[in-house]
Amino acid sequence: MPEEHTRPWGLSRMTPLPPAPPASYRTVHLDPVTQQAVYVDQNGKPIEAGRHGTNKQTSKAQTTGGSDGQNPTPPDETTVTDYDND
Repeated sequence: MPEEHTRPWGLSRMTPLPPAPPASYRTVHLDPVTQQAVYVDQNGKPIEAGRHGTNKQTSKAQTTGGSDGQNPTPPDETTVTDYDND
């Protein structure tokens, strides 16, 4: 009995995509220190990633613990991480 091949239903609903605009960068590579993508233009200079935005990670120590007056707990240091826009 021969197998019957039919076109999947989803393919009948597909339409061609519009042409993509040209990329504003030439290559992308991974920075080995930060493990972040670095976009490079045609002149070999790093560029911003466009509308994706960038941010800078900051952290500060926050002391927790303390006392209720009768049963003091030893303080410990907790690190609070925050992200600031560049």
